[in-house]
Amino acid sequence: MKDPRAKSNVHDPRRLASLERTDLLDTVPEPYFDRITRLVCKLVGTQTALLSLVSSEKQFFKSACGFSGPAADARETPLSHSFCRYVVDSGSPFIVTDARKIPELKGHGAVEDLGVVSYLGVPVHAPDGEVIGSLCALGADVRDWSDDDLATMRDLAALVDEDLALRERAKASDQLAKENAILAREYHHRVKNALAVSSSLVKLSGRDATSVADLVEKAGRRLAALGEAHDQLIHYSDSVDLEDLSLRLLLPYYPTGSEADVDGPKVQLRHDQVTPICLFLHELATNSAKYGAFKRDGHVVLRWTITNQTVAMDWNEKLTDAMQRSPEGFGSQLLAMAARQLGGSTKVTWSEDGLTVSLDFPA
Repeated sequence: MKDPRAKSNVHDPRRLASLERTDLLDTVPEPYFDRITRLVCKLVGTQTALLSLVSSEKQFFKSACGFSGPAADARETPLSHSFCRYVVDSGSPFIVTDARKIPELKGHGAVEDLGVVSYLGVPVHAPDGEVIGSLCALGADVRDWSDDDLATMRDLAALVDEDLALRERAKASDQLAKENAILAREYHHRVKNALAVSSSLVKLSGRDATSVADLVEKAGRRLAALGEAHDQLIHYSDSVDLEDLSLRLLLPYYPTGSEADVDGPKVQLRHDQVTPICLFLHELATNSAKYGAFKRDGHVVLRWTITNQTVAMDWNEKLTDAMQRSPEGFGSQLLAMAARQLGGSTKVTWSEDGLTVSLDFPA
């Protein structure tokens, strides 16, 4: 007979992780598994049957039939009293006719303290195939196990394996349902936010519109900027790079001769920061195209710094005498709204050299 201790998979981290994922270790008895061990006693005709889960330190009896004594009350023994560990070691059935006559089992705790003489154990598998324990039949008398006994034990162990696989699929299904519910709530929240922002954009556009056509034009371009913001969210999986976003937004506003100088340290925007940043830069760019630097071969500098977890962004637009100065209140309400959504503040400064718009918001 091969030494049952010649190989040991008991402490394999992958196997232990599989056992942990079953959520069966140190749990209360369950009717399904108790039926299995009762069937073992009835079909195989043995005195005792166990469904044993083998951890790195002990064997835990998830179910037991015909088992009594302190170990039965504790529902566990140390590995020194476990024949089931040898099933885990080899990944195959472990068959003992008379443990007292096997040198390798001489002095074993299961023999000396539990009175085990005969034993037939077959592997129980986690859904990923790792052997996590044994379904076993054992007795206090000598027993020559038949091929039918082994076949019956394998069939019953397969029922345990199938149940564990079904539980795993059920947990995965529950997790998917929870994730879908979270996604649905997030989608609903974003739709509500988009509708609220859209309504605000239309109202702001109406306050300084001079005609219906002017309202349509202003509201239309601002809503288009909102759409651009959501396009950016689709292109990025986690966070959005501020420099890349700025270049994408400003590129369509460069007529021949105009340019924008964009630079700053690495800033990754959260998803909830993308929409207000898009609206902010879009408002500045469209006003520049209508009144300022982007209209007549001008120069725009967009810079930002990070200090104490605060991003300080400055839009500097050089104006010439030939350029028309924008109305005093141009887009200021929309800029302020975007700043509030970012949890920050904005400031518009006019000087002889041109226009500076500052935006501070938490990094």
